[in-house]
Order: sequence, then C-alpha cells, then structure tokens
Amino acid sequence: MPIFGWSTVGGDLRAAHFVGLHALQVLPFLGWLVTRRRGVLALLLANDRLALVCTSGLGYLGLVVLLTWQALRGQPVISPDASTITAAGALAAGVATSIFIIVARVWSRNRTTRVLASAIQILSHQEDV
Repeated sequence: MPIFGWSTVGGDLRAAHFVGLHALQVLPFLGWLVTRRRGVLALLLANDRLALVCTSGLGYLGLVVLLTWQALRGQPVISPDASTITAAGALAAGVATSIFIIVARVWSRNRTTRVLASAIQILSHQEDV
C-alpha cells in the first residue's frame, strides 16, 4: 500500500501494529467522550459508559488479533480470504450485539423517566393556560 508501505502481496504485521498502537489514542478519547454527559450521553449511567468502553476495547482487541492472524497466514490486508471475512463479520456482529444490548438497557430504564417528564411538561403547560 503506497501510503503506509505495507505489503500487498503477503502478510504484514505492521498493519496489526498500527491498529494496536492507535488503540492507545482511540480508547481514552472514547472514554472521555462518553463522560461528557451531553445530549443522549446524559442518559448513560457509569456502568453503561464502562460497558461501552469495554465493548469498544474488546472489539479493538479482536481487530488487532484478526489482523495479526491474517498477517501470519501470509495474506495482505487488501485481499482477505473467506475465513478472515467470516471472522471479521463475527467480530462486527458481536460488537454490534453488545452495543445493542447496552442501548436497549438504557432505553428501557429511561422509558419510564421520559413518560414522567412528558407528563410533568404537559401538566406544567396546562397551568399556564
């Protein structure tokens, strides 16, 4: 690959190394981002934020392991075989499922809060009339 200098003919461990080292920047940034408590993130409790960061960390670890496994089998990053694509799909599905479960838990917990907030808002507007 021209920009990174990675091999396009055989496996190259530099791709896994590159992704792994960038986890040192991405994961703390994600942790900081979910603690901002603005907008939708305000609905997240500390356990929810921790679960999201841990899920992202495990997904990132899975990606590094996948790239290492691909390189050790002699495959370039730009042309994975069927087993690599299947493993990447399973990794993506696992991470997406975990995030879906976290979001569903937050949504179900805050559903009653939203109903109460809407009722209070409706009652407060009726007093103004």
